[in-house]
Amino acid sequence: MMSAPIRRTTRDLLTASISPEDLLDAAVVCANVPSPLSSVAFHREVECIRRFFAAGFPVHLAIHRVDDAEPARRDYTELHTHDVPEINLILPDPTGLEYRVELGDSVHHLVESTSLWIPPGVPHAANVVRGSGYLVAVRLDHGGAT
Repeated sequence: MMSAPIRRTTRDLLTASISPEDLLDAAVVCANVPSPLSSVAFHREVECIRRFFAAGFPVHLAIHRVDDAEPARRDYTELHTHDVPEINLILPDPTGLEYRVELGDSVHHLVESTSLWIPPGVPHAANVVRGSGYLVAVRLDHGGAT
């Protein structure tokens, strides 16, 4: 007799001890589909970034591909907060990538492969300065929104 699939929340998957069989039931494969930056609150389009979103993924997962950003300040993201934690990964191409990241009142110029943990309620913004690579944003809520 087959049991009904076990539905797990993101918090369950991150904090609970789950059997390998239950984890397999929770596995998700999604395409990363093009999605405009301007479809996200506090963001606007910038010519050197293509955004992809994992629609249907169990958490908010957005991939920003940065191509040949000329040295300049591009404020495409306004300072904002979330009610859930967010992870940002900055992954430069071999030619380099620089991001200006605001966390509350502090400003960081990141030029190496970097991981950021942003707790709920912390004002933050990430804006490309120059270069090529990726910024990956993972917000630990349901992935249904763009």
